[in-house]
Amino acid sequence: MRWRWRTPAAANQGADESLLNRLLELRGLDTGDAAERFLNPKLTHLHDPADLPGITPAAERLKQAVRSGQPVVIYGDYDVDGITASAILWHVLSEAGADVSTYIPHRIDEGYGLNSDAIRQLASSTPTPLIVSVDCGITAHEPARVAREHGVDLIITDHHTPDPVGLPDAHTLVHPRITDPQVTYPFGELCGAGVAFKLAWQFAKVHCGSDRVSDAYKSLLVDLLSLAALGTVADVVPLVDENRVITAFGLGQVKRTRFAGLNALIDAARLREERISAFHVGFVLGPRLNACGRMGHAQDAVRLLTEAEGDEARQIASMLSQANDERRATERAIIEQAHAQVEQFDYASDTRRALVLANEGWHPGVLGIVASRMVEKYARPVVMLNVDNGSAHGSARSVDGVSILDALRACDEHLTTYGGHAMAAGMRLPSDNVEAFREALVEHVNTQLEPSDLTHVLDIDANCSIGDVSLPLWDRLERMAPFGRSNPAPTLCMRNVRTDAHARRCGQNGRHMQMTLRARDGASRPVRCIAFGLGDLADRLPAGVDIDVAFQPKVGEWQGQRRAELHVRDVRLASGQSTDSNL
Repeated sequence: MRWRWRTPAAANQGADESLLNRLLELRGLDTGDAAERFLNPKLTHLHDPADLPGITPAAERLKQAVRSGQPVVIYGDYDVDGITASAILWHVLSEAGADVSTYIPHRIDEGYGLNSDAIRQLASSTPTPLIVSVDCGITAHEPARVAREHGVDLIITDHHTPDPVGLPDAHTLVHPRITDPQVTYPFGELCGAGVAFKLAWQFAKVHCGSDRVSDAYKSLLVDLLSLAALGTVADVVPLVDENRVITAFGLGQVKRTRFAGLNALIDAARLREERISAFHVGFVLGPRLNACGRMGHAQDAVRLLTEAEGDEARQIASMLSQANDERRATERAIIEQAHAQVEQFDYASDTRRALVLANEGWHPGVLGIVASRMVEKYARPVVMLNVDNGSAHGSARSVDGVSILDALRACDEHLTTYGGHAMAAGMRLPSDNVEAFREALVEHVNTQLEPSDLTHVLDIDANCSIGDVSLPLWDRLERMAPFGRSNPAPTLCMRNVRTDAHARRCGQNGRHMQMTLRARDGASRPVRCIAFGLGDLADRLPAGVDIDVAFQPKVGEWQGQRRAELHVRDVRLASGQSTDSNL
């Protein structure tokens, strides 16, 4: 990956007691009250669910269904957010004694969101169910019409961008960003699981007939924060405001959960001895839940987090781990083929500032992930297409400065269908149109990006010295966790430090690198570093090389001992060289 370092002037201050305050200021937390609220999140900081547009009539309709014995079907999405949102509502309705089930569409056979055929199928059940969508539906005009035609009450709960043309004609819409003359919600960045958690909370209040819910509901809602945290981190929504509260408390609840399936998933991922962080959700637990929908059917993951117990829970958790291994192998194979295609046709030149890659036999369930990996390497929008039986279907990911949805709109004469948002989209087109679509997209993106834009920016928060590395300082910085979108882990820089010994490769296939650094004058103790994914640099870093190192401070544990660690993100040659001198 190509990095362009960007360092604010204030970064030249040392990494002392003021560093935490400076990092908070960079995040706009420049008042004492705002910083205190950020560093010490409390459950009382969660907004009243009653302020969420549509939530009170939705909760009342659910109470009516529970008391009359009407079946309730939770219709969810097939990603982690939709899976956890479905499980949240299932648990709270089950606590109330509801006749509740879940429906998750098949990623490949049915596609994303509410679909009319599924609504017709569910409507044919006797007695007629109440359908509640989670993490989808805010643009589902036709499925909402079909539901009304069949006498089905449809409650839509979602967080995605509403259709500017109008809203679906459903029984009730629950969404943090729609206009409601009765209420205004103060935070519009909830994920689907966050919206579902708020509906679960409001339902508990309505079912109990009081703002003070019963002890059973209170205990359950606290436990449901663990599922809400999984969805919040995995969906990459901003980890600020109440998303930060949900994540901070939910991550702490994960290993204390009552849910047998979540416990089985933790054990299958070998995280029982770990302190679960946003990293573990994003790179260990989340991918296992996602793999089920990518390689099979996400209904299995929903069952894991709802009804599964004992041996069944362990079997499903094991299956998810196997599916994730299969997903990774499939992903690696496609990435290798994609890189070969780029090199063969010179697609990554400065004159072609977008990539459209297509091939027969590429698994459609992983193309979004592969597109993200290709964006990481080539720093430009990427479209990945699977060609099958005369049709090309795939996913796109973009970079800052280019709305991929607008780019597809500019090329829509070549497309059959498309949809998404600025950073991610999906599309379908005749395979005969792929080449024309490729050239049209490149032509459009070339007007949006300059060759100098084809590199990722690495923002340096502050400079520090080797002498600043200490467990007490790293512990202070850890108070800013959980890290994620809108609250990235701090990136620090040590300049003009010297390699103490020859760097060495480590990890599977030597993908990573370990090295030891000293101050150039040798006055401070050596510091050990780990550089994930930078194994290729090891051969070029013998002892005595002066370098600049950009890294993230981490607190690690080994055999019961806590220590300050440096996770290196990039390395540059030091004094006498350009600050952009790659090794």
